[in-house]
Amino acid sequence: MDTPKVLSLSPLPPQAVQGLVAANAGIMADIFAPEKNDEDSVAEAAAQADIILGDYSFVISLTEKIARSAKKVKLVQQPSVGYQNIDTEAFARCGIPVANTAGANDIAVAEHTIMLALALLKRIPYANEQTHKGNWAQSDMMWSKGIYEIFGKNFGIVGMGRIGREVAKRMQPFGVKLFYYDVVRVNEETEKSLGIVYRAIDDLLRVSDVVSFHVPLTEQTRNMIDEKRLAMMKASAAIINVARGEIIDEGALAKALKNKRIAGAGIDVFSAEPISPDNPLLGLENVILTPHIAGATNEARQRIISAAVENIARVLRGEKPINVVNGVQ
Repeated sequence: MDTPKVLSLSPLPPQAVQGLVAANAGIMADIFAPEKNDEDSVAEAAAQADIILGDYSFVISLTEKIARSAKKVKLVQQPSVGYQNIDTEAFARCGIPVANTAGANDIAVAEHTIMLALALLKRIPYANEQTHKGNWAQSDMMWSKGIYEIFGKNFGIVGMGRIGREVAKRMQPFGVKLFYYDVVRVNEETEKSLGIVYRAIDDLLRVSDVVSFHVPLTEQTRNMIDEKRLAMMKASAAIINVARGEIIDEGALAKALKNKRIAGAGIDVFSAEPISPDNPLLGLENVILTPHIAGATNEARQRIISAAVENIARVLRGEKPINVVNGVQ
């Protein structure tokens, strides 16, 4: 049998990917990269590949032209949960399965969500900044700004998939009231085990002290949080977005934060990444911004690598891939 050829669009050098595949799946493969990252070069390289390993930084898009060129490709394996850089429907029309690494970073993202919520309520960034400057801001924080417990608060979770459920599990011991919204309501047994109560999205926004978002980006979720819905929220409420930047209208959110219409936000994802210098959220004192790292812990990255290369190995062994996102088997 000829050595399988894996086209790697990863920022990692092919030699590094080859070592990871060998170490994690025990399979020797010819790992190669396109000469350039433009569409024509990737399409030319795809024509020679048995497997395509996608770009976790989302810089390289996999388009319909590339899908049509990938005559021998048995799998497109995206080494991340997100796959917005791939035209999944085009690959489906060509009969090529596209898979992600669903579940690999659930714990990391859930922990990041809770960290942001606590940091906002406790005003950790301000406390850290002032103390580093040698300013003793104890009275200012106690009497002027206010610091708060999460105990007894209403915590709203938008999206009750894998990550939403991990958030719910970890929030239970904090003594919060857990509300959730999802387009598909979970069964009664799951609601009971997670201690969650279903609310329509607008009702959830009105009653919650903290709202975290864990939904995919679709035409239905794009800008689902706009000026109108921000106006529904408590002035003391905080928003956490670790899902996709386009879910929230960043301009409307910045306006609400500046006008103290809501108290704070923790944002890990942005409409343009890397973050644009003119992003309206930059420089606001009541916002914690992180550079899309919620799911990037060392442990999560190792799980992502293992899941991606094992799925590649499955296909090369003649087995069906798992975590397929475009319905092709």
